[in-house]
Amino acid sequence: MTAESETLTAAEVANKLKVSVETVYRMCKAGKWPATKVGRLYRFTPEQYQRIIEPPAAPQKPRTQRRNIDRLLRSA
Repeated sequence: MTAESETLTAAEVANKLKVSVETVYRMCKAGKWPATKVGRLYRFTPEQYQRIIEPPAAPQKPRTQRRNIDRLLRSA
C-alpha cells in the first residue's frame, strides 16, 4: 500500500464529516485543522483526520499567582 492510497482528499474528508469542501479548505487555511498541502490541494493522513474528529481537551483553569506563592511557601 502506498502513502498516496492511505491519505484522504479534501472531498473525502468533507463527505465523512458531512460538510462542504469549501469548509474543509477554509478550516485548513485558518490553521484549525491539520493537513498536508500538496501544491494547491490538501491531503489528510489517518492521524490528521483523527485529530480533526477528536474533541479538544478542555482547557484547565490557570492557577492564580497567589496560589502558586502559597504552595511554594508551604513546601519550603
